[in-house]
Amino acid sequence: MKQGLSSAEVADLFYKHLAEGNKEEWLKTFTAYHQRTAKSYGSSPDLYWRAYSKIKCTYVRLPDKAETEYSETRNRQWYQRYKADGTETGMPLPISLVRDEESDGEWRVDVATI
Repeated sequence: MKQGLSSAEVADLFYKHLAEGNKEEWLKTFTAYHQRTAKSYGSSPDLYWRAYSKIKCTYVRLPDKAETEYSETRNRQWYQRYKADGTETGMPLPISLVRDEESDGEWRVDVATI
């Protein structure tokens, strides 16, 4: 994954790679910790991947919902989920990102909503 991406760009890649079924690239959007645990049944990445395979939706970042900055190292982006027919489904969903020290301070996904 390219270095120097904003938290919004990393979050966009998370949902893009998920929708494309590109698990290898999708896993790179996670923190190093989550990448290490991804093969474990019940880990966050495992649960997200299995849940998505059942719902097959697309996600669009909500530009009118500004980043929620917790600190210089944590923030949240918001997305709307859409069914295959293009209709909205559910409430806006948060994705939390952190500046991951193990990834040279790059923004990485910590907690997401599928």
